[in-house]
This record gives sequence, C-alpha cells and structure tokens, in this order.
Amino acid sequence: MKTNLPQDRESGRPQEIGASYIPLGFAAGTFLEQPQVVPKALFLCIEDLSGKRYSRARDHWQWRMPTAVEAEALQISPGTGVVHVVHVARAEDDTVLEVSESVWPADRIEIIDEYDVTQQPEDADGRSDI
Repeated sequence: MKTNLPQDRESGRPQEIGASYIPLGFAAGTFLEQPQVVPKALFLCIEDLSGKRYSRARDHWQWRMPTAVEAEALQISPGTGVVHVVHVARAEDDTVLEVSESVWPADRIEIIDEYDVTQQPEDADGRSDI
C-alpha cells in the first residue's frame, strides 16, 4: 500500500492518518478544497471564510486496536493500538465549523494535558458528561 502520510522524522514511518471536514457553505470553491497545506492555521482560514469565530470544541479520544487498513498504512507492529480523536469545533451560534479526525500509532504519541485549575466550585446542578 502506498501512502502519502506525514512521516516520523526519526523512523521515517507514517505517523498519522487524518482528515478534516469543512461545511461546503463556506469552503466550496476555495483553497480548502485543494489537497495542499493551508496558508495558515486551519481554524484561522475557516474563521476568515465563514465570518464566524471558533467558540468551543469537543475532542473525543479513543484508544483501540487498528483496522487492517490503518495497521498497514501506519506500519504498526501486531498488537500495537492506535489513538483515534474526533474533533468537532463550533461557533457561538452552534454552527459546526470543522470536524477533523486523526489516527496515530499509540506507541508513537505523547499527550500532554495542561490546564488551569479553578478555585471556585462549578455549578453543582450543571450537566455532567461523566
């Protein structure tokens, strides 16, 4: 299988399978329909073209075993899992601006999660996603 995936600098092996889905309402007929790298951060391109600003995003992370196609494309050793993330970004009016999906070999990814810790309790009656 021939792939045109981003390569790991050290090993030369493919490091990610990814795709972005942008609404045709503002992407049709623009450079976003081309397979080339965009001229600046994707979210900035989308904000310029849509006239809307990113307000919130939800990332769904899943660790799982790869499909046969993913294992071949990423040159994964038997028994190696993958990290799969689906990212959905929305504007303040709840318009979906972008959906992107990425799959990485689990043995070649490092996730660093850094965030502020609020000193005030959150609304106890608010909805929980847990």
